[in-house]
Amino acid sequence: MKKKTVSRILAVMLSAGLMFAMAGCGGGEKTSTDNFGKAEEQTSQAEETKAEETEEAGEGGDNSESGLHEVYTLKERNAMSGLTSPDMEDRSGIEKALPTEEKDGLKIGLSMGQMGSDFFTAMVDSAQDACDSYGYDLVILNADSNISTQSADVESLITMGVDAIILNPMDVTASAADVQNAVDAGIPVIGVGVDYPSDVPVVTSILANNYFGGWYTGLYAGEYFEGKHLTSAALLGMMGHTIDESRINGMIAGIIYTRAQQNGEPFDSQEDAYLEANEMFNELRDKGSMHSEKWDFDIVAQGEGLWTIEGGLSAAEDIIAGNTDLNLFLSSTDSMGQGAVTAIEGAGLTPGEDIYVACGADGSQPVFKLLESDSILVTGYNSPNLNGAAPIDLLHMIFEEGYDANNLPAASDLPNASISKENWKDYHDPDLMYCKILPFEFKTIDQIRADAGLD
Repeated sequence: MKKKTVSRILAVMLSAGLMFAMAGCGGGEKTSTDNFGKAEEQTSQAEETKAEETEEAGEGGDNSESGLHEVYTLKERNAMSGLTSPDMEDRSGIEKALPTEEKDGLKIGLSMGQMGSDFFTAMVDSAQDACDSYGYDLVILNADSNISTQSADVESLITMGVDAIILNPMDVTASAADVQNAVDAGIPVIGVGVDYPSDVPVVTSILANNYFGGWYTGLYAGEYFEGKHLTSAALLGMMGHTIDESRINGMIAGIIYTRAQQNGEPFDSQEDAYLEANEMFNELRDKGSMHSEKWDFDIVAQGEGLWTIEGGLSAAEDIIAGNTDLNLFLSSTDSMGQGAVTAIEGAGLTPGEDIYVACGADGSQPVFKLLESDSILVTGYNSPNLNGAAPIDLLHMIFEEGYDANNLPAASDLPNASISKENWKDYHDPDLMYCKILPFEFKTIDQIRADAGLD
């Protein structure tokens, strides 16, 4: 697909929740059970009531004078990347070094925190393809997981006099100073992959919503395991990494939200489920395990797989050896999920029968086959091709089409969805290493607030 076509696709107005519903009703295979249909309906209803719940000040855990639910006021948010109230503060007063006149033939700097996976390769290749389609020059620098090197890379791009910088940071806190340095030099910065605090002067940061990637897959897993005890284990790339913590946190939230409905005592709001799940995740992080008699749901162990198949295999082997009653792995990525599948088979067990694997992301080619064969239960939509092309498209809109990007949110979330045996064909593109590119539109804070009924 040509990137100019992708740019046109990006103009289509569809929300993540709507796209999830469309994918479930599209041309993919239909389930032989009711699990997917229930999860889809549940998610659609949840999205439809989101704005109403936001307006219901005083209900379901609203403990703040501002009318925000308590979950949005928590100070410690490492495990809540993507869980942001639609009642956002205006960012138009933040200086972002946006251009004052149109310009073509851009020179764009791309600072990558690391390049050690097929996901990042696909993202960079898509950024390059998009630049080629627009006639832009792309300068790519790789920090190789070194924070200091990345700061030096940004400084080099500033010295080169690039027109804009795309920053995929190793560390959000450390890179905030790099963003400020670029803006002070008159160069706008777009983040990718990680969301920044709202006061950091990025134009926006473009990423798959980590929390809701987990949420959607958690909803699906919750439906699949209706009436069954969950003895699970969590696989993270690294405990303490905001992306991984947020995906697992979201998966827990989706599971207990579903279980509450199944028990006939639904949460008053989605936010109540987010809040309780966060407390459960904190227990997991602090103790290495989590027990919930209320939800008939245990996480008996957590392992770190460093985002690789081999790491997931090693971590899962250790967990399986110590937990004979395990029936579910919650993996933040499907690369580690693939490793878990191999570990299950190596233990003489059957994946998708003895032990299931649910992943928060990403939708890579090998996983589509594992979904089809039931070896993996579900994964989350996360397209590196969209993540690579979208910032180039945004810069084209800003520099050549006069798009006003001054009040974009700190994080612009790409689509989320759960991908399962029933619908994997809706997300499969044989020409891509990962799932197909879905429609996406940049929305300003004013548009987001209006969509939530806050204006």
